[in-house]
Amino acid sequence: MSALTLADVLAARHGPLTLPLRFLDVSVRVFTNDAAIQEGLARYYAPWVVDHVAADAATVTLLQGDVDAGLEFSDIVRGDGKKVKEATREVPGGRLVLKRQTGVVMGTWPRRAVAVGDVRGNLNQAVNLVNHLYAAELIARGYRLFHAAAVVRRGHAVVLAGVPGAGKSTTSLHFVEAGWKFLSNDRVLARVAPDGGLEVRGYPKQPRVNPGTLVHHPRLRDLLLKPDERDALLAMPPDELWALERKSDVDLDGLYGVGTMILAARMAMLVVLRWRPGLAEPASFRKLEEHELADAAPLVAKDLGAFAVGAAAAQRASDADAYVDLMRRVPVHEASGGLEVRALQIFASVRLA
Repeated sequence: MSALTLADVLAARHGPLTLPLRFLDVSVRVFTNDAAIQEGLARYYAPWVVDHVAADAATVTLLQGDVDAGLEFSDIVRGDGKKVKEATREVPGGRLVLKRQTGVVMGTWPRRAVAVGDVRGNLNQAVNLVNHLYAAELIARGYRLFHAAAVVRRGHAVVLAGVPGAGKSTTSLHFVEAGWKFLSNDRVLARVAPDGGLEVRGYPKQPRVNPGTLVHHPRLRDLLLKPDERDALLAMPPDELWALERKSDVDLDGLYGVGTMILAARMAMLVVLRWRPGLAEPASFRKLEEHELADAAPLVAKDLGAFAVGAAAAQRASDADAYVDLMRRVPVHEASGGLEVRALQIFASVRLA
């Protein structure tokens, strides 16, 4: 196959193979030219595969093949000197995003997205594109994106926010081990419900976690790490271990049973994790006063970044007042001291009783 050009990327709308997906009331139709991509996504999204979706559903086109965009892209500089992951270029009505590491070129427009390149070998990027359209649809309906994990008991969600390394993934997976449902690993969407509370949606995405999370979870450590790999990770200095970026998917429905992953709940409380892994000091919890919410808002705020176009582009993580307004509607607690998941489980369970 000859290399696909920029014109192919901009024009791509269909493929010979389709996969209809429905995430509660949000539908996405996937088109692809590659059976392995279709099969891989069908396995990944098994709970949400349907026979058909409406003709006006959002669409994702995934084309396997070499791509020669033939254009200059502007790198997105990351903080702390981290390696550049993405570069962008504006196009009519949307934006192209070049994944520097894989060479996959993505295009996003309102309710439509495209990925061209070695999509088969980088299926997680196709998943991210599908989930982007899902999130953009909810944002257009008034939801706001939180940088947070969430777990659920009896329909009530405990939402966990904090800086990278605060233990959101570790904490949420330990809650699941204790019998809670899993709503989301890193991103939660929230909006005001008719009664003034907050309804939340999770991402239809398996948790994708770093080695620090795996090695400190007994079940996942034994299932996903070889003994020598486990020992090497445990021997690392804590700061290096938690900073190690080497993601692994965790199939929660496969490990704990179908229905462990859910997509909707009502937010019962928000916990801002300011505790520190490895700190000897016991964990403690306190409710934040209303005047403290503005300081906590930057830990919660998130936007769709490079992929945001249309209505989603209008919502920025810098809209602190909008986040504070949402946070006022639920109890917001701060966890400090050392990372003690069991203590947080007891604290949350008492308040949800």
